[in-house]
Amino acid sequence: MPHRQAKSAEAKLQLLETMLGAGTWTYTVATRELYWSRGLYRLLGLDPQVVFADRTLYESLIHPDDRLTHEELVERAEAGELSRRRFRMIRPDGHLIWLESRTDRQYDRQGNLVLLQGVVQEVSEQEQQRQDHARLSTIVSSMRRMTGGEFWRTDPQGRFIDTAGWTRFTGKDAEQLRDHDGLPAVHPDDREILRQAREDGMKFRRKVDMSIRVRRADGAFQRVHHRILPVFGPDGELIEWHGMSWMPEDVGMPNDEAIVLKGSHVRAARTLLGVTARELAALSGVSFSTIRRIEDDIGTIKPESVEKVKAALKAKGIRFGDMRNGATGVSLRSD
Repeated sequence: MPHRQAKSAEAKLQLLETMLGAGTWTYTVATRELYWSRGLYRLLGLDPQVVFADRTLYESLIHPDDRLTHEELVERAEAGELSRRRFRMIRPDGHLIWLESRTDRQYDRQGNLVLLQGVVQEVSEQEQQRQDHARLSTIVSSMRRMTGGEFWRTDPQGRFIDTAGWTRFTGKDAEQLRDHDGLPAVHPDDREILRQAREDGMKFRRKVDMSIRVRRADGAFQRVHHRILPVFGPDGELIEWHGMSWMPEDVGMPNDEAIVLKGSHVRAARTLLGVTARELAALSGVSFSTIRRIEDDIGTIKPESVEKVKAALKAKGIRFGDMRNGATGVSLRSD
């Protein structure tokens, strides 16, 4: 009976390991003996009939940047730093996977650490999602710094995917902000503008600009400029809406007449357009030397020459806008 119960327990363990994509291990500190379950062999891509559990082998499979010596292992275990550890493993077939090990410690009567045991589970998919999220957060942060605006996403029905920023601004909770039909945070007179913008984006499959009033948390309405873009999947189906929003005091609507054109603006515009200084001179109807003098910020250029250059750049899709920090932003319209 005990033998049968042991076999039954082993079978249950193997079933759980298979279902969870997990394995277990035991490490005896004094003898440095290591035991792996069948599930761990499977995770490591090894055959228990061919190789024995061995710490040297195990360490050789761990990514070099994530390896620990025996001394480091014991030291970190005693400090409680191995209760949950995530690391990379390179299997014999060359595949890199992420594993997470949860460790338990056992001590003798004198308080010496004698045994480490743990459960290991593959978390490659979770780690990829974490990295993708971190990468997206970095991209969004960079966009915010470059444009002065806030990036946001909604599902195909227009419901916000992340409402945290808009909740802070409007005081509305996630459920209210995802009310695509009622649009409680939008001024009643502007709700149709938002609906029409989405309809135009779907119909023409392009970005749409709009300016609507949004109710702030203090109850007052704040005009907000938006640029929204429908995002379609490979099959042509709408999968998300992406948007950028600016407050008038952050990034105003371009007022080109008030912009004082500088050399850095012209160089940035030429880079966006992919034109040379000579080509810009021809487009503007000014001399090549005038373009060079503008780019070198030599202040003896006739104002009418500067205006010709600005007009030529605008005709090619260049936009100039006042940024929050007082600088002038240069962008290229994509439509």
